[in-house]
Amino acid sequence: MLVIMAVCLCSCEKELTPIYADEINDGTYNIEVKSSSSMFKIIDCQLTVAGEKMTAVMTLSGTGYEKLFLGTREEADIAPDSEFSYFIETAEGRYCYEIPVEALDKEFSCAGFSIRKQKWYDRTLVFMSDTLPDGALKFDPVPVIIIVTASLLVISAAVIIIVKRKRGK
Repeated sequence: MLVIMAVCLCSCEKELTPIYADEINDGTYNIEVKSSSSMFKIIDCQLTVAGEKMTAVMTLSGTGYEKLFLGTREEADIAPDSEFSYFIETAEGRYCYEIPVEALDKEFSCAGFSIRKQKWYDRTLVFMSDTLPDGALKFDPVPVIIIVTASLLVISAAVIIIVKRKRGK
């Protein structure tokens, strides 16, 4: 029974809890970004944390998007040009976009404007905090999770022992 509980506690898919700038040490970090579309592949991302603000410079695998908008394609259609993030081409010919980041481990909508198709495409992105280097987070939740899991196992074992002793009397 204890083994089953331990497996359940450790193997369940982690539910994401947003992590904000004030929970991360100031600095610039490599971070992975999950995308809802294989046509919008982020091959590099530099997250910069300064005070209570975060920005990211994302490099895409292709050169098909002229600009990005944080929101849906419907919102992008009516947004002013000042709200778009246009690409900056690197020396290697890659397209990079700088965007503000509200939180890590939180899905957000991002629309990309296709140069070839001349239309917006909806994407969902997530900046993954578990890909930050050690020491980036001000508070590392992993030791707490281990302690809580171990405590639950000890309590469960104690309950089982008490129940078995009471049945034996």
